Amino acid sequence: MIRARTGTDGTESDERAVSEVLSFVLVFGLVLGAVGVLSVAGLGVVDDHREVEQLRAAERGMTTLAAELDDLARYGGLERRVAAVAPGDGELTVADGGTEVAVEVDGDPVGEPIRLGELAYRSAAGTVAYDGGAVIRADERGSRLRTRPTVSCRGGTATVSLVRVQAGDRTVRTGGRTTVTARVADRSSETHKIEENVAVSTLETDYRRAWNGVEDELDGCSADRLRLAVTTVSLET
Repeated sequence: MIRARTGTDGTESDERAVSEVLSFVLVFGLVLGAVGVLSVAGLGVVDDHREVEQLRAAERGMTTLAAELDDLARYGGLERRVAAVAPGDGELTVADGGTEVAVEVDGDPVGEPIRLGELAYRSAAGTVAYDGGAVIRADERGSRLRTRPTVSCRGGTATVSLVRVQAGDRTVRTGGRTTVTARVADRSSETHKIEENVAVSTLETDYRRAWNGVEDELDGCSADRLRLAVTTVSLET
């Protein structure tokens, strides 16, 4: 109970009551402000977490698709594969263009540079791309390989097996779950004799750091022959 104070003139003073009311208003305002700030910050954290989880889901879907496309490149009797990718709130882009690589033997190019096409999921949290047989994750810190393309040097043979994707018209899908159908459009395979060295060079890419790791696979390769295979697949979403 609030007790009034009697002044020297015999009247009661309500200064203490006013003071306590002001204190209550100030404290209540601070509590409301703190709750508001925490609510806004909490919503931001939830959104960030949701975007990261969606990116992980897209990466899992892209890795599954990469395994299906690897089967198309590995087994000549296969002509079609299907996989599902969950774009979430991001964009799933299928288009011509993308990374361009060249293969060289003894310093000379083997055929024309190979344009790999583009299959990528992009969101505010980052990018997951299928690139030539590799699954690459990229964000503001750079790009890194999640799965590697078939580029190796073993038993006297250097192997470069790449998958090109083509889509005709540019296609973008957002939200939900997208089914990607891959059909083989072309296969090529050739063998070249190596006198000194073999190399894969990335001429153009959005994922330079990741492709540097692919190029390193053939550093110091002492193989005497190169097997170069390119499988071109048509993608439909």
